[in-house]
Amino acid sequence: MPPGVPTGRPVEAFWDGHRVAGEEWGEGPPIYLVHGWGGQRPHLAMFVKPLVGAGHRVVAFDLPSHNESDPGELAPGRTTATECADAIAAMIQTHGPAHAVVAHSLGANATALAAAQGAPVGRLVFFAPMADFPLYLDLFAARHGFGRRIRAGLHRRLEKRIAMPLHETNMTRVGRRANYPPLLLIHDPDDPDSPYAATERLAASWHGARLLTTKGLGRLAHYRVLRHRPAINAGVEFIGERADG
Repeated sequence: MPPGVPTGRPVEAFWDGHRVAGEEWGEGPPIYLVHGWGGQRPHLAMFVKPLVGAGHRVVAFDLPSHNESDPGELAPGRTTATECADAIAAMIQTHGPAHAVVAHSLGANATALAAAQGAPVGRLVFFAPMADFPLYLDLFAARHGFGRRIRAGLHRRLEKRIAMPLHETNMTRVGRRANYPPLLLIHDPDDPDSPYAATERLAASWHGARLLTTKGLGRLAHYRVLRHRPAINAGVEFIGERADG
């Protein structure tokens, strides 16, 4: 955790017998912090102090096969966006409807999927979201030199694993099924891991969404944005202070 953020109270939830581990701080309607692929719950911990100070209960947890949480149906170290969505939904069901969710990368995609499946969420703050999942498959294939045949095989394998067409995970489609909760998108054009153009398309298609564009965070923008003070302040302001009573 960042300096000044103490260890929180342990929390947990279960989905299909798998444990999701986390911790919480403060009191009030819960705000959930959801990390991205390969991350863990401290990655969004810069939000803890300002949100607790604004009168919220903050719940951070590890997605399946990450840090202290159990793996799902796949081997340890592996998971899917749909498993992550199930874990998010379980945490919200156990610890209360989300006043807001702050999520990064794959965590944003999984949060939107959970909302589309009925998890009660209020406001959403998404950092560098994986807005167009088939696009990431294209980038992965290009990065590893895979041809069209191998790429098509990966596509079929992923669809079988998540039990839905891959395009149905696109956040432009998921937003409609989730009834377009209020959304703030925060992204930097320098991000090499999550294309900024996909976030622009998401902002245009998600009714009422706002896009905050950071500048100059460089080749590590995908992670630096989580510690970018103006972006954090914008997220806290968007969530708003809790109204008592």
